[in-house]
Amino acid sequence: MDESVPSTLALLDGRTLAYAEYGDPDGTPVFGFHGVIGSRLFWSLCDDAATDRGIRLVAPDRPGFGGSDFQRGRELLDWPVDVRALADHLGIDRFGVAGFSGGGPHALACAHSLPERVRGVSLVSAVTPPETRDHADPFNEAVLDATKSVPGFSAAAFAQSAWLADNARPWFEASLVGTSAAPDCAVFDGPAGETLFEDAAEGFRHGSRGSAHDLPLVGSDWGFDPSELSHRIDMYHGRADETVNPDLARAFGDLLSDVDLSLTDDAHYSTYVNNRGDVLESALA
Repeated sequence: MDESVPSTLALLDGRTLAYAEYGDPDGTPVFGFHGVIGSRLFWSLCDDAATDRGIRLVAPDRPGFGGSDFQRGRELLDWPVDVRALADHLGIDRFGVAGFSGGGPHALACAHSLPERVRGVSLVSAVTPPETRDHADPFNEAVLDATKSVPGFSAAAFAQSAWLADNARPWFEASLVGTSAAPDCAVFDGPAGETLFEDAAEGFRHGSRGSAHDLPLVGSDWGFDPSELSHRIDMYHGRADETVNPDLARAFGDLLSDVDLSLTDDAHYSTYVNNRGDVLESALA
C-alpha cells in the first residue's frame, strides 16, 4: 500500500477523515494518535512491532492534518466522536488508545467519552493537563500562553514550518533537529529519521491550521477531569525530554488513580522510537 495515499471516511458533517492501518489486519485493535506536529505516518514506525504482537494499529489524521479536513471550532471532546465513527466504520467494538505528545490528551478524551469501548490507555511523551503547569519550563509555558492569548500567534508560528515543509525541505528538517535534545537528534539521524521527517511534512500537507488549532487546544482546559478516569494508564516519558519535561509527567501521574509511569533515558521522539513495542502493548491493558 502507498502510505502517502490514506484511506478515508466521509463523516456525517461532510468532513473527510483520513487514516492508515499498520500491523496485523486480524489483530487486536489499537488506535494511535499523532502529536501537534505529525500525521498518521508517525505510527508507520510501529508496523513491525504491531505485526509481531498481533495488533491492528489504526492511525487517523486529526482535523486539519494530513488528509483530514479542518474542523472549525473543534474542542478536545469532539475527537472521540470522530474516533467512534471510524471504529464503527471498521467494524471495531473495543480498542486500545495510544497517544504521543499532543495526541495524549486526545487518547484520554476517548477514555473519558468512550469508557465502554476503550480497553487501555498508553501515553508517550504526552502533554499534561493545565493543573500540572507549575512544573513547566518557563519558556515553553510562555509560548503556550501566547498561543492562547495573542491572536494569530499560533497560526504565524506554524505557518513558517508549513512553508518550509512545502518549499525548503532541508531547512524544515534542520529546524526539527535544531530544536531537539541529543537523544532525539540521534533518532533523527538514524533509521527512523526519514519517516519522522515525512510524518511531520505530511501533517502540514494542507497548511498549518491543524497544528495551529491543536496546540492551544491541548494547552487549555480539557473539558474533563483525567483523575476521574477508571482506566489503567501507562505513561512513557524521557528524563531528557525538553518539550514536555519529566516533572510534568510525574505531577500528572500523581493526579491519576491507576497509573504506571516509566521514565527512560530518552527525550521526546526517542522515547517513542525506542519503546514503541511496549507502548503498543500497554494500550491493550
